Amino acid sequence: MNPFRFCYLPILLFAAFPAFANVTVSFPSPTYTDIGPPGHERDDVKNELARHIQALEAKYGSPSDNLWIEVVDVDLAGNRSGGRHDVRVTRGNSDFPQIVVRYKLDRGGQLKTGEDTLRDVSYSFSMTKKGSSEPLYYEKQLLENWFKDRFAQ
Repeated sequence: MNPFRFCYLPILLFAAFPAFANVTVSFPSPTYTDIGPPGHERDDVKNELARHIQALEAKYGSPSDNLWIEVVDVDLAGNRSGGRHDVRVTRGNSDFPQIVVRYKLDRGGQLKTGEDTLRDVSYSFSMTKKGSSEPLYYEKQLLENWFKDRFAQ
């Protein structure tokens, strides 16, 4: 039995998976237009958006990128309907999703910064998975379109 054959396993595993860029997502504002009441729901929304941004960086970013994104404001698609089971109702009027982000990208020593207001006033006419049951579907689509336009190689 060759005692050295197991020392190659970590090298092979490292080579099998691409290196991903670094992305840091923060939510610096103490209040948001429409991200849920303080507490558990607000944390769920923030965590879901942060996970999605990290997935977008892994999908569209470069391994040498370092990206910092601050989610400054969030206005979710639809409006809350009160009652015992609080749900969001999308009517396609003035209830479109809107997210304000600041970013700093270090790509190979080149620093790029900015602030963008992402909105999709025609979100309710989207032909892709309209009415999807995926959490924050419209906001995720908004972020993905912006991410591809702003950072994709």
